Amino acid sequence: MSRPSPSVAPSHRTEQRPVVAVYLRLSRESDDSASLQTQRSSTHRWLLAHGYDPADALEYVDTGTSGTKPLEARKGMAALIAARPTVVVAWKLDRLTRSVSEFLRLAAWAEAHGTSIATTDHVVDTTTPTGRLVAAALAALAEWERNMIASRITDGHATRRGQGRWSSGRPPFGYRIERRDGAAFLAIDESQAGKIRKAVTALVNGSTVAATARMTGLSEPQWRRLLKSPTLRGQRTHKGELVREPDGITPMKFAEEILSSVELRAVHERLLTLATGQGRAPRRATLMCSGMAFCHRCAGKLNGGTSDKGIPLYRCKAGHVTIYAATLDGRVETEFLTRFASRAETVIRLEGGNDLSAELLEAKEQAKRLAARMATAGPLMSGTLESLTQDLEDTYARLRAAHAPEVREVQVDTGRTMAQAWESYDIPARSRLLAGLRLRVTLHPKQMTDRLTVAWG
Repeated sequence: MSRPSPSVAPSHRTEQRPVVAVYLRLSRESDDSASLQTQRSSTHRWLLAHGYDPADALEYVDTGTSGTKPLEARKGMAALIAARPTVVVAWKLDRLTRSVSEFLRLAAWAEAHGTSIATTDHVVDTTTPTGRLVAAALAALAEWERNMIASRITDGHATRRGQGRWSSGRPPFGYRIERRDGAAFLAIDESQAGKIRKAVTALVNGSTVAATARMTGLSEPQWRRLLKSPTLRGQRTHKGELVREPDGITPMKFAEEILSSVELRAVHERLLTLATGQGRAPRRATLMCSGMAFCHRCAGKLNGGTSDKGIPLYRCKAGHVTIYAATLDGRVETEFLTRFASRAETVIRLEGGNDLSAELLEAKEQAKRLAARMATAGPLMSGTLESLTQDLEDTYARLRAAHAPEVREVQVDTGRTMAQAWESYDIPARSRLLAGLRLRVTLHPKQMTDRLTVAWG
């Protein structure tokens, strides 16, 4: 390649040396084959061979930057464009860009500003029409190669999904990667799975998403997404769709399930309850006997409030009676301990039953997918789909026969007395216990010696 002609100043001025820019780009720091030093040495040799002094060249560098990025999105390239040098030298074409459209933009900018673009392998030389044509063709090939690589990666992921293999990246929480026959599969990580099962048990028994997330070590959003996904059933989604077997109906199993469909359904019902506010525990600011204390005169519930000095109160909405919260709550606590302290604490647990409603629902959904597939299937697939239909009918019949959701409520002794339980409870827990005992407190006027009547249902 001949040396680019320098800019010519008017006859009364001396000739100015061209401004030479060297552009270096590295996508990954670990890419030794295209290291910055390799590129720098090659461009310096090119400059010396074409009569330029490398010491006069301005260097513009982009590291950790993809060649597919727009020119202006690269810090080094943007600075080079702003400098408007006379000559731009790069190691190879793919250092400048890997996009045809971006290269054509660069070539147009160079032509508009009288800038020559060259590469040290003599492939690019935009000072001639032939050179510009060759450069554009090479840029097109570079883009085609990049698209082919992306397509091969996508096809590879699809193949691995179709075989129930793990494609790439970190395994989902609760699982680990296991190598079998040279391929990657998912297997249950018992340590993480144990945390999930304990957290789920706590959640369905009245805990919150935030509290159970801490039990797993996940953040609340991560835990919520995991509970809503099919991952814990050993299934996966791709682009929002459940990954299925080649029949397009049966969900693909990537690993053994950590939770059954019945357990996950209980989780989803609990999440719905929390989202709608049903069964939500009283806030900590709520008074212990809120909703259980009444006015003697109007029989209305006593509301919470504070005195002028900020002391918590129970008071009638109509203004008939008022009492300090500590006085009423203290009386209730005394009466509770007098009556129930030595009794054994029991909890209600559910036993028995065989709830297969989630499996039945899943079978119905599978039947819908099968029906949609049969509507568009040709004669070749008809026999296979009819066989699948009969299998699904048989499975549904077995599930219906085994479905017995009736559950017994059994009182179980916790091993504590009510006094011990009361001591360990916080205010919301005490409030729920008193409500379960059907507490009713009536507040009388100040003139009465005993203003409080405490009754238990």
